[in-house]
Amino acid sequence: MVKETEDPTNTEITDDTTAERARTAGAGVRRVSVTGARMLREALRHGGDDLPAALRGADDGLLLSALDEGLPAERATRVVVELVRRAPERGPELADAVCEKVLLAQLYLDPPPRAQGGADGPAADPGRRLRVRNALMLYEGLVRPYAQRGAVPELMACVLPGLWTAADGAGREVVRRIAGTRQMTGFGEKGWKALFGGVAEECREREEAAARATRREARRRWRRGGADEGGGLDLKPGQLWVSALLGFIAVALVLIVVIAAG
Repeated sequence: MVKETEDPTNTEITDDTTAERARTAGAGVRRVSVTGARMLREALRHGGDDLPAALRGADDGLLLSALDEGLPAERATRVVVELVRRAPERGPELADAVCEKVLLAQLYLDPPPRAQGGADGPAADPGRRLRVRNALMLYEGLVRPYAQRGAVPELMACVLPGLWTAADGAGREVVRRIAGTRQMTGFGEKGWKALFGGVAEECREREEAAARATRREARRRWRRGGADEGGGLDLKPGQLWVSALLGFIAVALVLIVVIAAG
């Protein structure tokens, strides 16, 4: 027989109590997460000796969230280096999740909000070269090793055309540099087909635009030529001689009539 023991707190354990404890524990986890994110944000903002410890203490989710916020390229590099450093320590599921997140974010290549430009247009992005380097580090360390696993081939087919057509050309540079190495690109058949299809469509659109421009120019010249021809008589030399002869004959006939009448 099992001996019943009294609850020293004299508190009845109910489903409501268990649910309340779960809510309290969840709130505690959220508080820790929010606190960790705030600490990492402050460390990235100020730098200094506290930054390495803050980076090591943050989990992958916090590091990826920091990149989502659009860090300046120099600060983003510190986060990227830490993410890549941890790659051998991740299990397969976590590695796949990080890889997919990095791909969905298009290797975090989006430039920061542009500064107000002057008369020459928008200000140049001084961190462009560093953003390209960060994207290559993420691809080499977090994407290429897992390119044939899970949902990555499908994601690659979606991401590559977007990188190729990115407005500032940084994505196109990343794709070229990945393809220019001696290693396997990791794009896969679906990725290559999507990339080639996007490039072919881009060429077709340019060819159609050039053909439309040529047709417009031809119509403009034709209309201008027709207006010039209708504005006056353009008589050839032979026509001028015939006209002069007819005029002379007409004058002679008039003189003959006048003399005969006199």
